[in-house]
Amino acid sequence: MLDDMPSVKPSPTKNGGAADGIDRWIVLGGAPGVAPPGVEPLRALLNTDDRFHGVDALEAEAPRAFVLLRDALRTLLVEGDAGPLAGIADAHPLRLVVEQGHMRLAPTAEAGPVDAAVAGMLVLLAEAQSSGEWSRLKACGNPDCQWIFYDTSRNRSGRWCSMQECGAVMKSRAYRRRQRTADGGEAPR
Repeated sequence: MLDDMPSVKPSPTKNGGAADGIDRWIVLGGAPGVAPPGVEPLRALLNTDDRFHGVDALEAEAPRAFVLLRDALRTLLVEGDAGPLAGIADAHPLRLVVEQGHMRLAPTAEAGPVDAAVAGMLVLLAEAQSSGEWSRLKACGNPDCQWIFYDTSRNRSGRWCSMQECGAVMKSRAYRRRQRTADGGEAPR
């Protein structure tokens, strides 16, 4: 899907896109919770802020627009607040392209490399929301983790990025809390 995103310079990077594009900063397929191709670039961007390990892949050298986009996407995903994203969308306009009877959104022709990459991610977001795949992206229920994962459960009830890791930790914590409460001790807050 990144190959379908707008690219501006032909120098390839590890993900096959533009050197000045967003794919220089994201790693597709980072487990756990890999998403389908149309949503994976969004999930990968969101996970550049690895809260469990305290690593922000965009912190040092990435264009500020990528950081703002990532943070606005997280706000939309976790809090349901589209406010920050509206400002980004206003600053990175899209155009409707009609080719051979098909329509698609694309960055404006005058967009530079960074603007084209941000606009391309906005296109992916619009497509993911339209297809319903955006609602399957979730933040891990472990407050120490918050990794963004793609919920593959039939009823969309997944809570953990990985049952073997975060799910086991959170269930153990809940069990110990219940045991302390049952033994007459006070549950920690």
